Amino acid sequence: MNSPTSNKQDDKQIKSSTLDDEDDCCEDVEISEEDTETITEYKSTYQDITSKFTTEDTLNIETLQKGIPDTFYILCHTSIPSQGFSLSDIEKAFTQEEIERLQLKPDNVTVPVALILLFPDQFTSQTRARKESRRRKILLHRGPLDNDGNFHRDKLKIGKVGDRVVPGDVLAVQARMEHNYSESANHHKEPPFDLPVVYEDDHFAIVNKPEGIVTFGPKGGGYGRMTIKACLPWFITPPKPGTVNVLRRPSPVHRIDRGTSGLLVIAKTRPAMVELSRMFKERKAKKTYTAIVNGNIEEPNDTSITSEEAEKLGVCIDGYESSNDTDSKKRPWQLISNELEDQTAVTIWRLVKQYNGIENARNNTLSLVELKPKTGRYHQLRRHMAWSSQCPLLGDKTYDGGGKARLLRDNGFYLCS
Repeated sequence: MNSPTSNKQDDKQIKSSTLDDEDDCCEDVEISEEDTETITEYKSTYQDITSKFTTEDTLNIETLQKGIPDTFYILCHTSIPSQGFSLSDIEKAFTQEEIERLQLKPDNVTVPVALILLFPDQFTSQTRARKESRRRKILLHRGPLDNDGNFHRDKLKIGKVGDRVVPGDVLAVQARMEHNYSESANHHKEPPFDLPVVYEDDHFAIVNKPEGIVTFGPKGGGYGRMTIKACLPWFITPPKPGTVNVLRRPSPVHRIDRGTSGLLVIAKTRPAMVELSRMFKERKAKKTYTAIVNGNIEEPNDTSITSEEAEKLGVCIDGYESSNDTDSKKRPWQLISNELEDQTAVTIWRLVKQYNGIENARNNTLSLVELKPKTGRYHQLRRHMAWSSQCPLLGDKTYDGGGKARLLRDNGFYLCS
C-alpha cells in the first residue's frame, strides 16, 4: 500500500484518444472494428506469424530482407503477373464505375487494387488495402528481383495508395521487427521518475505505477515527461529482433487514476495492444484494489454475499484467492449496486483490518478494505465508498465531505490497484 502525495494540479478531466484519466478503475480501450479484424487477419496475411502475441511470434531476421526503414523487414512478396491481371477478375472484384474512375487495365492498376487481386482473402476491400498502404506496410519494387530473389534498394519504395503497378513489378508486405526505445529518450540522460517493471517479455510488460503520475498526458501537452507513457522508454526493454509488428514506442493498454498507484499493463507490439485492449473491453481483465477509508465501515447483513454469489455476478474471486484458502473464501463480501449517471455500477468489497485511535478520523477509526469492481464508471470506487458505504477514501478531497477530513488530506488519497 502506498501513501500517495497530492498532485497540486486540479483534478481536471484529461482527454485523449481513448479514455478518461480520472477513472478509479482500469477502463477498457475502444477498439475499432478494423483493428479487431486486423488481429484475425494477421494469421493469414502474414503467414501465421502474427496471429497471437506469444514468444513463438518471432522470426530470424537474418533470413529476412530489410524493408524501409531498416527497422522493418519484408515478410512476404509476390510479382504482378507477366501478362497482367485477368480482365474477368477485375470485373468480378470491382464495379464498372470503379474500373472507369480508377482507369483500371489488366496491365496497369493501383497498389490497393493489386493487393485485392493478389491477396483476396486478406485484403477484402479497398479500405483495408488503402489502410495498410498508409501504415507503410506495403513496399513497391519496380521491376523483377534479381536471380537470387533479392530486392534492389534503389528500386524499392514505400507503396502509396496512388502508385500504379505494371507486369514485372513486385509488391511486398513488411512489418516493424526491431526498435531501440532509447531513441525516444536520448535527449534526456535521466528518467523523470522511477518506474518498477514487475513483468516483461517481448510483447507486453507490467509496471508498478507510482501515485501522483498521470498515465497519458493531454493532446495539447501540459505534463511534459511526467507521464507514464513518456517515461516508458527508460525502463522497458525493446523486443528482441525478429518480433513482429513492434510498436514505435511502448504504450499503456489502459489507465488508472493519477492519485492511484498499482499495476499497469504495457503493450510492445500491435497484436498485443489490440488483444489486451479487447480483454479490458470485454471485462476479461480482473481487477482488485486496496484502499484505506475514513471511518468504522459497516458490513450490513442485507448486502452481504458469498464468494460463490460474487462469482455468479461476474466478479473474479477464485483467480485471486488460493483454492486452499478456505477461510478467505468463507468470508463474506459486501455488494454495492448503485447506478452512477444512470449507468449500472457494481462493486464488491470486504473489510481487511481496522485501525483505532486515529486522531481526526471518523469515530477515530480507519478501515483497510479490499475492492473488486465489476464495472468501471467514473470515480466508481471513490463514490461508492463515500456515498454508499458512508466511508470515503482517506484523503479524497473530492468526496471526503470536508470537516475534520480536511486534516487528513496531506498525503493524497489511499487507493492501490
